[in-house]
Amino acid sequence: MELLMPGLGLIFWMTVSFGLVLYILKKFAWKPILNVINQREKQLAKSFSDAKRIDYEMSQLAVVKTSKLAEAEQIREEIIAKAHADAERIIEEAREKAREEARIIGERADELIAAYKKEAMQEIKAQLSALSLDLAEKVLREEFSDRERNARYVDKLLEKVTHN
Repeated sequence: MELLMPGLGLIFWMTVSFGLVLYILKKFAWKPILNVINQREKQLAKSFSDAKRIDYEMSQLAVVKTSKLAEAEQIREEIIAKAHADAERIIEEAREKAREEARIIGERADELIAAYKKEAMQEIKAQLSALSLDLAEKVLREEFSDRERNARYVDKLLEKVTHN
């Protein structure tokens, strides 16, 4: 029954020992414990405010990132458009150059054709002249005694024929 009903001496010594422990704790432990708790509370408050600030900065960075991405997309589109324009310009310049080269080649071909035609005409003239001389020589051998005079006469006749 003693456990259920403690004696007055036990209560006194329990109170004294509890008071002593309370005094020792207050003197040596409460201040460091409260300082640690206060520091921890301040650190938590600072961490919470830092978290809010970081969250705000992250949202600002997201806005900046979005605007920078839009700006980069616009620059990319401008670069692509410029590249397309440059490609079209280069293609058109190449076409013009090819047209000019084709025209020059055509002119050279016309000049060569004209030169070959002229050369062929002169060659035909010379052959016709030689044939005419041979023929005239055979036919008129008796009438013309000088071959050089005969050649000049045939050339003169051929020039009249070619001009007509």
